[in-house]
Amino acid sequence: MYQRRLLVCMLGGVIAAAVCLVGRQVFFGSPPITWDTVAGTMANRVLLGFVIAISGWRINHFAHGALIGLIVSLTASIGFLLSEPFRFLLYTTAGVVYGILIEWLSTDLFKAPIKAG
Repeated sequence: MYQRRLLVCMLGGVIAAAVCLVGRQVFFGSPPITWDTVAGTMANRVLLGFVIAISGWRINHFAHGALIGLIVSLTASIGFLLSEPFRFLLYTTAGVVYGILIEWLSTDLFKAPIKAG
């Protein structure tokens, strides 16, 4: 059961990264997507899925996803705060939403809840 949760959460992180990169193009026009942008976004969103998968917080699973999404997203978005506040807001909000969606996918849809213990 734990392996399924880890796999679903990590795959959810990969999908979230892809959606982030496409969303970046939609919101900000045509700035080129460079390898460092892809790597940074992919690393942050896969880390989000990984942390959700291994976390043992015994709270409501939607709050669990939202809080971890906020914390993990802030590690990358804090760099945008002073120079690009709108991008900071979008990236952080997207992280919270992705955290909730990843938690919902793993807990409710794929029946791989937080590991008790």
